[in-house]
Amino acid sequence: MSRPLYIVWNDKNILGIPIIDEQHRGMVVLINSFHYSLEKGYKIEKLRPFRSLLDGYVKIHFQTEEALMIETEYPELEDHNMKHKELDKKINKIAEEALRSGNPDVALKFLKEWWIDHINVTDRKFSLYLKSKEKI
Repeated sequence: MSRPLYIVWNDKNILGIPIIDEQHRGMVVLINSFHYSLEKGYKIEKLRPFRSLLDGYVKIHFQTEEALMIETEYPELEDHNMKHKELDKKINKIAEEALRSGNPDVALKFLKEWWIDHINVTDRKFSLYLKSKEKI
C-alpha cells in the first residue's frame, strides 16, 4: 500500500459543531476506505457498495446541516442548499461515470477535493456565523 490514508483528519478541520464534525470525520472514513480498497486492487464491482454508502451518508449530512441552519436562522441557507443540490448531482454523475468507465480514481480525486472544500470553505462560513451569534 502506497499510503495508508488518502485524507488525514486533523484539528484544522474541526468547525466546533459537534454533530457536523462527527459527520465530517465519518465521510473521511468512507473516502479513506474507498481509497484503501482501490490500493488493494478490488475490482470495480466490489466498489459499488461505496456508492450507496456515500450517497446515503451525504444525504444525511446535508439534512443535518440544513436543519441546523433553519434552527439558527442562517441567512445564507438558500445558497447553501443550492450548493448541496448541485454537489449531490455532481457526486452521482461522477460516481456513475467511474463505475461505467471502470476508473474510480477520478471519483476518488473529486471526493477529496470536494470534501476538503466543503469543510473548510462552505461549512466554515456557517461555523463563523454561529460563533458570531455565540451559538457555539
